Amino acid sequence: MERPHLLFVLLLVVSAEFQVKCVQAKEGWFLHVTDFHWDYTYGSQDWSCNDNVSNHGLYGDYWCDSPWNLITSAVEAMKNATEDRDADFILWTGDNVLHVGDDKVNIDIHDQILGNLTQLLRTHFPTVPVYATYGNHDYYPHDQFPPHNNELYNRTLEQWKSWINDVQQEDNFRKGGYYTVKTTSGIRILALNTNLYYTSDKVTAGLIDPADQFSWMENVLASSNASNEKVIVTGHVPPGMAPPLGTRWMYEDFHQKLNSILYKYSNIIIGMHFGHEHNDNFRVFYDEQDKPVLGLFMAPSVTPWRFKIPSLGVTGKAHNPGFRMIRYDQSTGRHLDLIQYFMDLPESNRMQAPVWKTGYTATSDMSIPDITPASMDLFVKRMADPNGADFKKFYSWRFSSAEHPSVGVCDQSCHAIIHCNFIHSSKKKYDQCVNLLTSNATSIFLMWFYMFLVVVACFMNIL
Repeated sequence: MERPHLLFVLLLVVSAEFQVKCVQAKEGWFLHVTDFHWDYTYGSQDWSCNDNVSNHGLYGDYWCDSPWNLITSAVEAMKNATEDRDADFILWTGDNVLHVGDDKVNIDIHDQILGNLTQLLRTHFPTVPVYATYGNHDYYPHDQFPPHNNELYNRTLEQWKSWINDVQQEDNFRKGGYYTVKTTSGIRILALNTNLYYTSDKVTAGLIDPADQFSWMENVLASSNASNEKVIVTGHVPPGMAPPLGTRWMYEDFHQKLNSILYKYSNIIIGMHFGHEHNDNFRVFYDEQDKPVLGLFMAPSVTPWRFKIPSLGVTGKAHNPGFRMIRYDQSTGRHLDLIQYFMDLPESNRMQAPVWKTGYTATSDMSIPDITPASMDLFVKRMADPNGADFKKFYSWRFSSAEHPSVGVCDQSCHAIIHCNFIHSSKKKYDQCVNLLTSNATSIFLMWFYMFLVVVACFMNIL
């Protein structure tokens, strides 16, 4: 009587192991890299550097855009990160040209920079599809993306054609620099040219639908919804309000239109991945019932370049180069985890060899089950305390773990700007949120100061 029972147990164990393997087989990884900003004059003319550099590190400087050594090291580190986990595809979200005036470059230089980086990725990932999008610096003149066909769109298409691999989508790219493809596992990639909506693009200001991208988005997403497809949205300039100045990157009418489309199809959009901000960041979009329905992730840049805005007296903080890998369910697209990698730039320069480290693993370091909107919302709520351990961890991650005096500590005002960026995509609600958090902090300070004065007065009376 014991043997059948034992056989039954063994069958259950084997069945369970088989099911686990099947579940594991449905999980995959993809890479996200952004904002290379190659300064081919680093060490000679230093065109991109925002301050004088007396000691040019082999892998760059916090004041400057990326030297070629840093760029090749980043792509090699991406390759190394896939040694024990194959990447299904790569998201490359633009901004490859250095920060420099238009008088120092031309369309041929922009095309050559894109070509060199394209070839570098092809060499290291010959069998991995790359879904690439433009950054605002990639066009010549900078930022001025036109809503129609042009020479740069045509040149770039020749380089990216095999990745897009769809004649119909080639027409969309020629028209506006956007396209859509399906991955081998059936997840749809919506690759947008959101530079068309950027406030620095004076060519598209006042238009209703530059390059017909909005209407195209609606058609693609409506079709995906009808076909029960899951969608990853990717591009360069992200929607929402960005620290440290509370910047809305897009013209307001474009911003509202884009957000309305994203909300409308939030049931099938399982992740949004953008660049542009150079710092590690994310946003959660909520519906009218305050339910988290969309997650937007901004990957930190490869370039360590610090910005300066002399008119406002604002200087960006030091940050290390980085890239990331995202684990996802290949069937549903559900985002399961995120591993952020960074180069310790000072140590790499000291060692004269690249030192890449793991910055964090989202599920374990954020104590969340996955990186879906609901889980990221849990993490946001735990970061409500500016002095809490969770927010302090994120503040370090925001600058890719750079240990530099400029990073400093994040006070109440700093916390308000970052925290409100997590949860509000409209300027009105964002501003209200910042004002509320900063006024609360001021009220608490005044209350404690008043109590201090009372104690001092009482003490003086006693004396």
